[in-house]
Amino acid sequence: MTGMPAGSSSAKYAHIIDVLKDRIARGTYPLGAMLPSEAQLVREFGASRSTVVRALEFLRQCGYLEGVQGKGRLVLGVPSRRRPSPPARTHEALHAPEVGNGILVGAGRTPASERIAKPLAIPAGQPVIARRRIMHGNEARWSALSTVHLPAVAAVGTGFASTDPLREGVLDHLERHRRLTATDVVERMSLRPATVRESTLLALTPGASVLTFQLVVRNAAKSPLLTVDLVGALPSQGIEELFSLRH
Repeated sequence: MTGMPAGSSSAKYAHIIDVLKDRIARGTYPLGAMLPSEAQLVREFGASRSTVVRALEFLRQCGYLEGVQGKGRLVLGVPSRRRPSPPARTHEALHAPEVGNGILVGAGRTPASERIAKPLAIPAGQPVIARRRIMHGNEARWSALSTVHLPAVAAVGTGFASTDPLREGVLDHLERHRRLTATDVVERMSLRPATVRESTLLALTPGASVLTFQLVVRNAAKSPLLTVDLVGALPSQGIEELFSLRH
């Protein structure tokens, strides 16, 4: 698998998404307004039409826009933060057994960095258990590097520190062994260059851009239980999700 070099169209793609999301959130493009045309956005951002179209399609998939035949794209506003069900990548990261759904590349105790400590609501430097695997599950749209972080005190009585693959999903394992119940997950997405380690594990071109998703799983009191970092190559067609209109 290869990725696109940072600073190329992938960087403009992410920039266009960020700017348009911000304008929609601030009301520069209000609910019910038509977005500027593709040609106008191409000129404004100095990007190719294909890059602009991919960014607009991503925003449509996320619920910010809707295409209107013959007119352009209608602004729907900022989508609801809570979705009825997690997307496939999130579900697999939390519930797919490690056995048969990838390769475990490491597990053990480590001090929490600032980036990990903050979403877990613990002091930086406090011990956490980190489990890392390369996911190749049935539902994964592309290979992803998954790293689970759990406070060490919460891992007592579980198999999180074991170097043997779990025969159940990480969240299922935690809920069963600690008698906890997760109620929601917050997902944060970003785009950045891959690290050397990530490029090696995911067989990416050095310097390729990667999509990252940080999942923060919470209980009913909104207290964090664990976090999962997902890192994958930026798909050439963008991110696509399938939602049922009837249940």
